[in-house]
Amino acid sequence: MYRATVIFTASFILSGFIVGKASFASEVNSSTDRKTTVSPSGERKQERRALQQLVLTLAAGGATWDSSKIDAQETKHPLNPTIPEMDCSVDEIADYVSCYGSPIASKKEAEDRFTGLIDELQAVLPSERWQGAETEPRIGSIRSYTCQDQDSDAQIDIDIAPRWSPDEEISYLLTIFGWTAIAPRL
Repeated sequence: MYRATVIFTASFILSGFIVGKASFASEVNSSTDRKTTVSPSGERKQERRALQQLVLTLAAGGATWDSSKIDAQETKHPLNPTIPEMDCSVDEIADYVSCYGSPIASKKEAEDRFTGLIDELQAVLPSERWQGAETEPRIGSIRSYTCQDQDSDAQIDIDIAPRWSPDEEISYLLTIFGWTAIAPRL
């Protein structure tokens, strides 16, 4: 009888751990699902805000770069606000922005991201001033898109470039380059 009680108690405790672990895993998965559902729209808003700030600053001649956190010796600093999944830096001396995305394994995913960036950029561009179009691919690129401010000549270029690794795997990089207006008109 004692042995049956011990086995029953051990089985009861063990089943409690299994159910608890499954319940915890379910909560983690559902909270992860909620984060991924909420996150993309938050990233889209951040991306749109960053692109909008980039457009305004380039058209104004770069005079409004947020340089409050840079050392006087530094000429390059991160773009503020940042574009999600891109490493961007501002060069205040040459008045340009360069952004490099993380390597993307699939050409289709890279093209989807390229199209998404163009869509977001077109959503924030004042259409009466900025004109954009897909162009012949620039050197080292497979797709290129250029937007230019008709009033100030500020320009934004978006490209997809293939990247080969030592083991001959191909990935794709998205780049954004923006140049300030030569003669800003506000």
